[in-house]
Amino acid sequence: MKNAIKENKQIHHLLVIEDKQGKRVIKLEDSTCSIGRDSTNAIVLHSKLVSRQHAILLRISIPETASYSFRLIDGNLQGDKSTNGIIVNGQRCFSHDLKPSDVIVFGGDVEAKYYASHNLSEVDLLTFSEAEDLSDLLSGLSNPFQTLIGENIEFENSIESALVRLASFPELLSNPIVEITLDGTITYLNPAAITQFPGLREAQLQHPILFGLLAKVQSSEEKFFSREVKYRERVFEQSIHYIAESDLIRSYVVDITERKLIEAALIQAHDELEDKILQRTTQLTKVNEQLRNEIVERQRVEQALRASEQQLQAILDNSIALIYVKNIQGQYILVNQWYETVFQISKEEIKGKTDYDLFPKKMAEIYRANDQSVFQAQAALEWEEVFPQDDDLHTYLSIKFPLYNAEGNIYAICGISTDITKRKRAEESILKALEKERELGELKSHFVTMASHEFRTPLATILSSTDILERYNHKLSEEKKNEHFRRIQSSVKHTISLLDDVLLIGKAEAEKLEFQPKPLEIIKFCHDLVEDIKSTANSHTITFCTQEQFVNGCLDEKLLRQIFSNLLSNAIKYSHQGSIIQLNLIREPEKIIIHIRDEGIGIPAIDQSKLFTSFYRASNVGNISGTGLGLAIVKKSVDLHNGSIDIESKVGIGTTFLVTLPLNN
Repeated sequence: MKNAIKENKQIHHLLVIEDKQGKRVIKLEDSTCSIGRDSTNAIVLHSKLVSRQHAILLRISIPETASYSFRLIDGNLQGDKSTNGIIVNGQRCFSHDLKPSDVIVFGGDVEAKYYASHNLSEVDLLTFSEAEDLSDLLSGLSNPFQTLIGENIEFENSIESALVRLASFPELLSNPIVEITLDGTITYLNPAAITQFPGLREAQLQHPILFGLLAKVQSSEEKFFSREVKYRERVFEQSIHYIAESDLIRSYVVDITERKLIEAALIQAHDELEDKILQRTTQLTKVNEQLRNEIVERQRVEQALRASEQQLQAILDNSIALIYVKNIQGQYILVNQWYETVFQISKEEIKGKTDYDLFPKKMAEIYRANDQSVFQAQAALEWEEVFPQDDDLHTYLSIKFPLYNAEGNIYAICGISTDITKRKRAEESILKALEKERELGELKSHFVTMASHEFRTPLATILSSTDILERYNHKLSEEKKNEHFRRIQSSVKHTISLLDDVLLIGKAEAEKLEFQPKPLEIIKFCHDLVEDIKSTANSHTITFCTQEQFVNGCLDEKLLRQIFSNLLSNAIKYSHQGSIIQLNLIREPEKIIIHIRDEGIGIPAIDQSKLFTSFYRASNVGNISGTGLGLAIVKKSVDLHNGSIDIESKVGIGTTFLVTLPLNN
């Protein structure tokens, strides 16, 4: 019979309730629950005729099985009955063991029906079905207690025995309760035992909670004893009661893990405290003695230090260098009188302050880094440091060295800073003069090199033509004579142009180039300039394009001619015959942008950053003549207009210069 009961499947319980809020299905879990109008109840009934705590649904475990049933009891856990009572299957009653299809009425207007099933999927389907679908589903449920009752004629007696057990083993107890027979059969597990030891019923006596329990009970004359059990890193105190009258062993299990940890920690803390007290007592004795000696020594040292400071201060105050002492933390200990005068701060005010309190942060960081270097080197070091003063920044030559106490440890740093501002300014002036001299020397050297190449050709042409005119004047026709005169005139103009460029760049380098802006109509200026250049450059096509009819600005016409003439001349010089040279002008609200584009040999990227340097020429010009002054003059002229010039060039494709000039200078 026991085996038959144990083989029964688990029974799932349902309660179908219909109140003012409609019909709903409640799945009864394996625990006792309360029913009533109050929202704190496990099952809330929506009716004013229902009491706040109307009834108790008591879970009753069936011995030696995993099954349980429910008993409905009128009233609350304190024994107070409901106002309107409960009616089961038309009969008013105080308590009733629920059976499938029982109809319960609470307070007269709330109806509930109880169902049970072995099939979990049926239960889940009912739980989540709509109210109108319930009738057909509920009618198909079988009574799971028929098999249980049919195989166990003592079913009713077992319920009564479960109730008797329930009186002494509260189902609501949060601690596990386990009951076994002397042959090891588990007769009862409360919900807490099932939750905390889920494999207990399967493991039987091999489970840590039951392991060795029978042997201990059989070998002991005591009916009450306890033991500690470890299970899954938790420690439990198991109180065991042997009930001889019914040959049952009942265990009450309490989780004492936290208590054991606290006890262990308290024991360890107590031992450590005892050791620390002993050590501390010994240390305090020694410290007191050391403290007495240190106080005496400190008083002696302080007295000696005060005397030393007074002597040192008298020496320092007669120096015109900045003299100061800072401790390891960078706080000022003392300064001399000259320091007070320069930075307008007294000895008393500066004590305890750091460089961060007196100077800008960046300067203070430099001073502090230098001080740290002295501490690390443990030797005197020298720097040039800049200090802000009322008239300007002053440069000081600072010598800093560590100061040692009687024990040989560094306790401070001393600095002596001498103002070398005048010397530094003189050095800077000399260096600038030397740099200027060097630049002039390079300029002269470049000029000589350029002159030896660029002046030779026109002078040779002049010499050749004059010699021919002198020797063969009587033999030459008028056309030949005019040709030689034109060659002489062209060479003279070229030479004059070279000299003008040299003089112009010389003025620019000496910053003596004049800037004289005047009102100018720029579109007409560009048209006239392009026509002039076209007349001397028949082998190229020069175009001027703009969307504007008139553009008025205030510019230096002479310098503007230098900019346009040099850029267009270079475009012609370094482009193949028959190629197109474009001059485009774009006007913006406060400026003009000029694009001069050619299809020439291009400029290597490595040369582009140096193009505006006097006498510099690109590495790919070959035998094309030039002075290297044109772009330098362009750059100086653009700068005087507060404009900018940029270059875009690819070798073999061409070059574009972009010049931006403000309209009103």
